[in-house]
Amino acid sequence: MTLKAQKFFSNRITTLLVSFFAALAPLFYYASRSSAHVFLDTALFMGFSRVVFWLMLANAVFALVVAAMRWRVAAYQLQQPKWLSALSCAAFTITVFFAIVNIAILCVMGEESSPIVWRSMAELLPFALAYIIAAALAFFFPSVTNKKVRTAIAVIIILIAVLTVLFMLYPPVYFDFLSDPMVIDNGEGYSVVFATSAAGTGYIEYEYEGQTYKLYDESSGRIRGSSTIHSIAVPYEHLDNNTYRVGSMRVFEEYAYGGRNGRSIISDDYKFFPCTGEDVTLLCVSDWHTRNNKAKEAISHLGEYDGVLMMGDAAPGLQYESEAAEYIVKFGGDISRGCMPIIYTRGNHETRGKYASQLGSALKMDRYYYETTHFGDYRFIVLDCAEDKEDSHPEYGGLVDYKTYRTGMTEWLEGLEPSDKKTITLCHAPSLFIEEDLTERAWSKLDELNSGLLISGHLHQCYLDRESEAFPVYVDGGHSGGDYIASKVTLSSEGIALYACNMDGDKVIDEFVTWK
Repeated sequence: MTLKAQKFFSNRITTLLVSFFAALAPLFYYASRSSAHVFLDTALFMGFSRVVFWLMLANAVFALVVAAMRWRVAAYQLQQPKWLSALSCAAFTITVFFAIVNIAILCVMGEESSPIVWRSMAELLPFALAYIIAAALAFFFPSVTNKKVRTAIAVIIILIAVLTVLFMLYPPVYFDFLSDPMVIDNGEGYSVVFATSAAGTGYIEYEYEGQTYKLYDESSGRIRGSSTIHSIAVPYEHLDNNTYRVGSMRVFEEYAYGGRNGRSIISDDYKFFPCTGEDVTLLCVSDWHTRNNKAKEAISHLGEYDGVLMMGDAAPGLQYESEAAEYIVKFGGDISRGCMPIIYTRGNHETRGKYASQLGSALKMDRYYYETTHFGDYRFIVLDCAEDKEDSHPEYGGLVDYKTYRTGMTEWLEGLEPSDKKTITLCHAPSLFIEEDLTERAWSKLDELNSGLLISGHLHQCYLDRESEAFPVYVDGGHSGGDYIASKVTLSSEGIALYACNMDGDKVIDEFVTWK
């Protein structure tokens, strides 16, 4: 090692920065575990990501010890021996390598998943600050001899500790609505869903037949106060052509006796209009994958509509409630403005992540397959493809049983009777299910039920297939190659008009399907 290199690696600031970034590596790697690591395990060997994590952790300890020796051992402060310079060089090299690994993971995740890493990092920040403060006090602070510098460092450390505790108790978030509500037709009534910027209660107020109603987001009489997503079930007749408003009270903490509450907010009045009659125009969106603004740009070229079909795949997964709030509830509220009904079809990406099992409760949907005859003079049959791989796939971590779920859904479908109303089927995947036998049974029954069209997404393409099945299949666009395609579905007594355009307003599809 040259003298210049030895001086660089033995510099006390260099060793301090290396120990800091070495500590960040396992923190970032742990935060990003939900996106890329399962594929590393599958491609190489099970446990690979865990081994890498422990190596990063060991390097963090190694870099800290090397830096502490340079800072604390008096004999090494003036002249660091070559072997200690070599250790400093090794810590530097390994830390740079792990930094490159983490940067590569971040690049692979892209714009969809990277926000989740920063969210996880934010959750781990108090632990990271505690580690940094403890290490600084134990190894580096005692070596500072200047009293003014020591005082300044002590004040900064105390200030960081106090602010961390204060922000944990009182998160610095302005409490407000994220958007207008979304009103989901769940086949039994409406589910009025809205989101707030922090946890709190949720309620809806309206008048019906001379009586004032104030309904809360509650469970067996206990008002929910720990969620940012709020949903209230309302009968069809109570909301149709009526005015309502929603409200919330911020809840900082719930105790066995009482709690810590904050600001209360209430919305403006919303006038709600159901879809009625034979002529119904519906906005159709699919596979927006966190690209809310791009989808809204394409939607802006489609003109007016009476209702919304949300065909799923809002985000790469649902690790946190905030993802569902931002990419489902806020997006649904933005495009419906709280004044028209929505049919929500779950995408396969909404089945992933620790919050996925809570989504149905958050949206007040007992299940994701149902029928509704409240959308004009038409009948909608909503199916749920769930995931697009076998339950045993390592991507699911042994936490799914969708084959049983899809079997039950097929049995439910086979129990439906034909209707005088013209029928449209919705399912996120155009192939319906991954099981061939269940899919054949479903297609046969849908044909028997006189379904005139299947509307789907999933493929990130936009086309109409008139030939492959007993009735036409329309695949809505979604995002692809930096662009987004949204659709307008117009129902009439003669048939179904399909029109789609991209973000520039360029026409992609303009087709007409006659009823069976």
